[in-house]
Amino acid sequence: MALEENKVLVQRFIDEVFNEGNTDAIADFCLPGSMFAGGIEGQIRSMKTAFPDIHFTVEYMICEGERVAARVTTEGTNNGPLVGLPAFGRLEKPVPPTGTTVVSNAIYVFRILDGKISSYSAELDQIGMLRQMGWTFTPPAPASS
Repeated sequence: MALEENKVLVQRFIDEVFNEGNTDAIADFCLPGSMFAGGIEGQIRSMKTAFPDIHFTVEYMICEGERVAARVTTEGTNNGPLVGLPAFGRLEKPVPPTGTTVVSNAIYVFRILDGKISSYSAELDQIGMLRQMGWTFTPPAPASS
């Protein structure tokens, strides 16, 4: 698949699955049987529960070989409970919504095989997002000697 076709595939995936929440389209974009295809639906549902209006804007993409890197800005309002964050694992209890609109940045690196997405990795500014929602983080106390 040509590099430009890979970029188009990733952009369409972000638009249809991430932005529209169309989890039925996952099979159209993802390599059947891949761990990615099996796990992304739950992530999308969790994200759309916490931020029903979330929107991903692709700032730019870089493509080389079978990889497409996308720099993305997300914006959404926390109108639903937070049920899990990758950085913190599953939350024991859903965290009630704050009604806060947040803007965050992420970099996704998608792997494309046979014209389908087989996996991706992500670097998300979850701490920045949570701080915008009023969370505070205290560093651990120094160890005593």
